[in-house]
Amino acid sequence: MNKRYAPLYATLGLFIVTVITFLTLNGRVFPNLELMMVIWVYLAIDIALFATLIWGLFTKDRIIKIYTLLATIGLMIPLSIWIFLLLLANGISEA
Repeated sequence: MNKRYAPLYATLGLFIVTVITFLTLNGRVFPNLELMMVIWVYLAIDIALFATLIWGLFTKDRIIKIYTLLATIGLMIPLSIWIFLLLLANGISEA
C-alpha cells in the first residue's frame, strides 16, 4: 500500500462502513435498538469522515487533495442530512 494514497483508502473504508451500517442498523436486524444509539454511530462515522478530510487536505499531492475533498464531502453531506432527519424523528417521538 502506497502511503500517499492512505486518505483515499480511509475514505473508501469509511464509505463501506457507512453502507454496511445503513443496511444493518434498522428494526429488522436489531428489533430493540434505540434511535439515539443509531444517531451516535452515524455521528462517529461523520466525525471520522471529517478527520479523513483534514488528513487528505494536508497531503502534498494535489490530485489526492482533490479526490479526497470531493469524495469526503460527497459522503459527509448526505450523512449529515440523514443524521439531522434522525434527530428530528427522535425529537418528534420523544415529545
